[in-house]
Amino acid sequence: MASSHDQQHAATSDIRLAFLLNLSFTIVAGAGGILTNSVAILSDAVHDFGDSLSLGLAWYLERYSQRKRDHRFSYGYRRFSLLGTVTTTAALVVGSAFVLAETIPRLLEPEPTNAAGMIGFAILGVTVNGFAALRLRERKSSNAQAVS
Repeated sequence: MASSHDQQHAATSDIRLAFLLNLSFTIVAGAGGILTNSVAILSDAVHDFGDSLSLGLAWYLERYSQRKRDHRFSYGYRRFSLLGTVTTTAALVVGSAFVLAETIPRLLEPEPTNAAGMIGFAILGVTVNGFAALRLRERKSSNAQAVS
C-alpha cells in the first residue's frame, strides 16, 4: 500500500499536470476566440483561466499546506487554501466583466463567426479538461478533490 507521502506527491504531480494542460489550453482558446471571432470561445478561455488559476493555487497550496505547524501558525498551514478560493473568485468576476463588455455590443450589432473553428475548439477543450479530470479523480487530497 502506498504511503501518505507518496499519495500527496502523486496528487501534487497530477494537479501540476492539470494546471499546465489547462493553462496551455487557455492560451490556445484565447487565440482561437479571436481568430474565430467568437465570444463563446473567449468566454471559455476566461473560464479556463479561472480553472488554471484554481489549479495553480491548488498546486502551490497543496505543497504549502503540508508544512508542519510552528510558532507562527500553531494550527498549521491548511487554512491557506481559502486564499486560493478568494483569488480565483476575484479573477472570475473580472473575467466575466470582460466577457460582458465584449458581448453586449455584439447583441446590438451581431458579427459573423467561424462555426467550424468553434466546434474544433470545443472538442479540444472537452478532451483536455476530461484528461485532467480523469487524472485527479482518484486522488484523496482535499485540493485534488476540489479542483477535479
